[in-house]
Amino acid sequence: MGQPESVPSADDPLRLDADEADAIAELFNIGMGEAAAGLSSMLGEEVHLSVPSFAVSTRARITSEVGDELDGEQPVCAVRGAFTGPFTGEAMLIFPERGTLALVGRLVPVDPAAEAPGEMEQDALTEIGNIILNGCLASLSNLIGGELSGAVPGYGTGAPAAVIGSGTDPVLFVRIDMALAAGDASGHALFLLDIASLDAFREAIRRALAGL
Repeated sequence: MGQPESVPSADDPLRLDADEADAIAELFNIGMGEAAAGLSSMLGEEVHLSVPSFAVSTRARITSEVGDELDGEQPVCAVRGAFTGPFTGEAMLIFPERGTLALVGRLVPVDPAAEAPGEMEQDALTEIGNIILNGCLASLSNLIGGELSGAVPGYGTGAPAAVIGSGTDPVLFVRIDMALAAGDASGHALFLLDIASLDAFREAIRRALAGL
């Protein structure tokens, strides 16, 4: 399980205590696990998930860290959408282009010579993103007892900085790595929560802890 990138003093408003840290990991572990199970059934193949990690970070730093694992400046494919509710933010599913082609190839015919996803492949990835992201948000809604509404996810492509962003304002960053059992497609599910709604997020965690 991840820890915040720095350990602020006890009265720092961005500090998360041990119970909150454990709850974040547990909530997203449950939410993503249910969504991944649905995707596994759809693909006919197991989807492996990492333990959720989190940090108080910035989009610029996230771009650097995640981008390095996704071949740096090479284009990535992303499905992303904002969500609102007791807390707000943005959810995104990101795969490198080759991994995207391998992933959606389980669902639609893919030209072996293709270097980048075409319209059909983009639509397939968008559907996968919808299953994963909105499925996780729906599960989180049940766990926290408050509705999280996700916008219809949209497809985008570009360098990691263009997809994730380069802002320097703090965000609470939750990351889950994903990979197909065959090993030919791996990517990340990212949740960037607005720090402005951190108090509401804490309250949602308390409600979820009471129900777990």
